[in-house]
Amino acid sequence: MRYSKIRRKHFLLFFCIVCLLGPVLAGCIFDETGSIRLSVPALAVDKLQNMLGEDYSEYAVRPTLYFDGQVLAYDSADDVYYITQSMDAGSFSGSLSSSEGELYWQRDGYFSEFADALAQGHLFLLYCVNEETKNWCSYRVVFSGMPIMVIETQDGGMIRDDVCEAKMRLFDLKFPGREYMSASCQTRIRGATSRGFDKKGYKLVLDEKLSLLGMRRDDDWILSALYDDAGLIHNKFSYDVWREIARDNSVKKDDGTTMEYVELFCNDTYLGVYGLTERIDAKELSLGDTEDILYKCFGTDLPEESEEWLPVLEQEYDIKYPDEYDFSQWTPLKKYLEVFTAKDGVADYEQAVSLLNMENAVDHNLFILLSYGCDNYQWKNNFYLAEWGGNADPDYTIIKVPWDCNATWGNFWRSGSEFNNTIYEPERITDPNLWSEDMKALFLCRPDEIGTRMRERWSELRRGVLSQERLVGMLDDDFSYLHGSGAYDRNYRLWPNGTSYWDDDYIYEYVEGRLRYLDDYWEAPYLDEVLTLDY
Repeated sequence: MRYSKIRRKHFLLFFCIVCLLGPVLAGCIFDETGSIRLSVPALAVDKLQNMLGEDYSEYAVRPTLYFDGQVLAYDSADDVYYITQSMDAGSFSGSLSSSEGELYWQRDGYFSEFADALAQGHLFLLYCVNEETKNWCSYRVVFSGMPIMVIETQDGGMIRDDVCEAKMRLFDLKFPGREYMSASCQTRIRGATSRGFDKKGYKLVLDEKLSLLGMRRDDDWILSALYDDAGLIHNKFSYDVWREIARDNSVKKDDGTTMEYVELFCNDTYLGVYGLTERIDAKELSLGDTEDILYKCFGTDLPEESEEWLPVLEQEYDIKYPDEYDFSQWTPLKKYLEVFTAKDGVADYEQAVSLLNMENAVDHNLFILLSYGCDNYQWKNNFYLAEWGGNADPDYTIIKVPWDCNATWGNFWRSGSEFNNTIYEPERITDPNLWSEDMKALFLCRPDEIGTRMRERWSELRRGVLSQERLVGMLDDDFSYLHGSGAYDRNYRLWPNGTSYWDDDYIYEYVEGRLRYLDDYWEAPYLDEVLTLDY
């Protein structure tokens, strides 16, 4: 696996001093400065056994565990409590307490192996002893290097199709002062095809606006299940790469979305790794009080006759902004699609170009070609922003932003596949297909002009945001985090879908091979290839 070949961040506790100075400080774990990093004693097994006399009995109901004053996440299926840690800290930290009794860790060598304890999901044993009531119990505890979110539904049931009232709690030690956040919320299952998956995605609406995991301050969030995203990597990597490309151009409204990983629990059930994702909306694209119109395409069926456009558009697209609209808001999208879906190709090149923000169109096309976004190139799974030109130029130009990018980076969409709907196919590395429909139409009309634009922009991006070093570094960081946190293995023990074929090396093989291929592609005579593209 590629992760084992790359440099891992090894963080060690410098030493562990076991003290026997009383029931509170005995065996506390210290860091290199002498500060208590885990406020619970660590005792050898024989010491623990000696504490429990014959008159002690096990609790019928275990006392509640708290981490920094907040109730711990718990998985009843495996009877394991979860504590989040910051991988960057390099040592255990935080304060544990219980609703009654005194807590004691069973001494464990992994307390001095912080990085390995997290990566391996090592199981620690914690004991609660109440000398007054002569009760005791034990807890199984795992430390995670990933933020932990708990959703507690009001009725105690699992999240379902209809909206349910709940409370969201989030543990994340990376942001001082925001280590714990909570809010009342509403949640429900979301998605189209993904609704049929065993692992569900969810919509999360908070009762107040919060900045979660360092992302924007908002109340409306998406919890992406990543069930059909082999290696949990394709969506996040795609969003990050697109944002890098978009930030390198001068277009102000095409940055796209941001996703961060989180381990999710519902009530006392562990649900695995999710992608907490910002919605692509007016706030994300800085639309404000503009006359702009934001569309989301979720289908591919387009009409053959112009008079059929409106009912089909309403079936295949949503208008996400403005909130209130009438028939006129469909006009910019209709005009765009009529030009670029014409059977005989683009009739008026200058008119067609005027409908696009060409800087964005070139970048979007390069992104689709690089990532092999086989579920994004043909209208679907993109947001379309019709940007108003203003009073002096009342026409609209289209800006595109990719969305739902699980079928990317060599993972090809296979409906009804035996293992997964997206399967890695190395032959995609050298496949010239997947020009965006609008850019393909322009290219076929003016190959030299469009070809030059594409080649020059590709060369520019390759010197910066699309350098192999930069892209491989982004993958290294994501995989180091997924594996080093221990969350990757936990997720796939629960949801083994696709693990029979997937290897992390696949995406490295694709990225490195595709970069080499496209470098040659843009320098070679590619007209014949584009003219005969078979979609």
